[in-house]
Order: sequence, then C-alpha cells, then structure tokens
Amino acid sequence: MKKLLYTFVILFVANITFAGELDSILSEARTLKAKKDYTEAIKTFEKYIKLAKNENLKDVYVEIANCNFYLGKKDIAVKYIKKAITDYGFKESDFIYNPAIDAQLSDYALAQVYDELDKLQNRYLATND
Repeated sequence: MKKLLYTFVILFVANITFAGELDSILSEARTLKAKKDYTEAIKTFEKYIKLAKNENLKDVYVEIANCNFYLGKKDIAVKYIKKAITDYGFKESDFIYNPAIDAQLSDYALAQVYDELDKLQNRYLATND
C-alpha cells in the first residue's frame, strides 16, 4: 500500500512539474512574439506543440500563423490556419472573434481559404465522429 501511495505521489508531482514547464514554454514563446523575435517565437511554439500532446492547440497554431505573417511568409501562415481548422475546429467566426488572430492575417487567410472552408471544417468534424 505504501508503494502504491508513494508511486501516486511521485506521478502527481511529476505531472505538476511538467505542466509548469509547458506553461513556461508557452509564456516564453509569447514573450518572444511580443518582442517581435518571430523566428525564435515560432521555434518555441513548435517546441510547445511537441510536448503538449493532448492540449487544444488551436490558438498556438494561430499564433504561429501570426508570426509567419509578420515575417512575410503568408503561404506558411495560411498553412497553419488550415491546420487550426482541420485539427482543432477553427471556424469562420474565429476569423472575426478570436483575439489570437491578427486582423490583417484574418482578412488575408479567410480570403485564401474561403472556397475550401467547408471541406476543411468537414475534415475536423470527420475526425471527431
């Protein structure tokens, strides 16, 4: 019984530590983005994605899209928006109301994906059935 309790405590503490590490990585990425160090911010967001297996990463993909957009990499930015749509359910209303997306990127990306938006959203719905 003591072994089981000890194991549970160790796992609980490890989980809390890991969650704190994830928060720290995400915070660092957002700080880099705020400092306009977009290349490093992208790398840090990507590191977060690799570690955050079961998280809802919709806004993280949007933030990576923003960084790419600011770097003039519009095609890559749209690719990340498409990933947010197909994998995390980013909707047409998110282009308007989601505070994570830059307004200019929102206009640009929506124009780029509008004709295939239903198809992209259906991919998301198909994975959740």
